[in-house]
Amino acid sequence: MAQKFLFIMSKGFEKAGGAVRAMQLANLMAQAGHPVEIFLIDDSIHWAQIGVAEGIRAATGEHMKEMLDGLLAAKAPIHVCKACADKRLIGPDDLIEGAVISPATKLVELMADPAYKVFTF
Repeated sequence: MAQKFLFIMSKGFEKAGGAVRAMQLANLMAQAGHPVEIFLIDDSIHWAQIGVAEGIRAATGEHMKEMLDGLLAAKAPIHVCKACADKRLIGPDDLIEGAVISPATKLVELMADPAYKVFTF
């Protein structure tokens, strides 16, 4: 069974540098050919909104949009917490192509799967 990698992110605008760094690590893993999935919870769901990642960068210069583009090019699924999206009035039409709204049961399923190594940011 091939190792898969799940990145659970909760960092939003208030910790944008850390969010970019987490996305960068996920992107590097995906570009190296590893199966990667992203699950955005809490305020991190905004990174999957159309146009929000533009202009956001880490202190070292990496751009959130470039990290997301790399993950999407690698066909890494980007899950957006349904309850978090509902609370913020965000629907499927508000999301970038490749992002999907998923319930908490999907996150629990991925976390419980022994094929996944789980990282939280």
